[in-house]
Amino acid sequence: MAEAVNRSLQRGLQLLELLSEHPEGMELHEICKALELPKSSGHNLLQQLVQSRYVWVSSHGKYRLTLKTFEVGASAVHATEISQVLRQYMQEVFAVCNETMHCGVLSGREVLYIDKIESTQSIRMASHVGIRMPLYATAMGKAFLAAMPDEAVRTLFNGVSLAPLTEHTITSLDQLMEQLREIRQTGIAVEDQENAVNVSCIGVAICDREGKPAYALSISAPSFRVNGAEISAWGKLLLRAKDRIERVLKAL
Repeated sequence: MAEAVNRSLQRGLQLLELLSEHPEGMELHEICKALELPKSSGHNLLQQLVQSRYVWVSSHGKYRLTLKTFEVGASAVHATEISQVLRQYMQEVFAVCNETMHCGVLSGREVLYIDKIESTQSIRMASHVGIRMPLYATAMGKAFLAAMPDEAVRTLFNGVSLAPLTEHTITSLDQLMEQLREIRQTGIAVEDQENAVNVSCIGVAICDREGKPAYALSISAPSFRVNGAEISAWGKLLLRAKDRIERVLKAL
């Protein structure tokens, strides 16, 4: 029994490693051939991983890793070179604003929070690494969306309802698209109590060497501490950090 469990676990890990080497996805027969698995065994193993949300399958039958594999390894993020760069600039911004900071990555129609620095002030925005929030109702999410072409945004939300999280949430795609056009002009995304009452955020998207949005940074604070002056000052801090991080990413 124990031997069978170990063999199944080993095959599962081998499958995850194989898919990590093929981000474009692999079909069932390709996976079974690479791992020398019977088709039935490969299918059963993949279904278990799909049900556990470690793997997803496209309409074309290609299997890919999900970001849940990243979430499981979130504790190791700080060991990577890029995460250290992100953390360094987060700390520099935090040293000036002393408000809760987040770093996130795209995950479908959500932002996955991969790092944070929490404010030391008695009244502050609290959160935790690993949470997911909708793109349309967060500063980081809107920054990501603004870095995409309009067509890609409309495709992403095609047939999807923008559910209200508070009375301030934008629930109209046309209204969201208009806001994204404004964000593209300033480079700064502002979210005012759209995700949580009495919490306001500003954020920027960070693009990789190919110009695609890869990360986002945000500053979150109680709304009573966020006014035009803070948005302007914090926005400049985030834009400076964005510029420096993107220079590093291009050099890596």
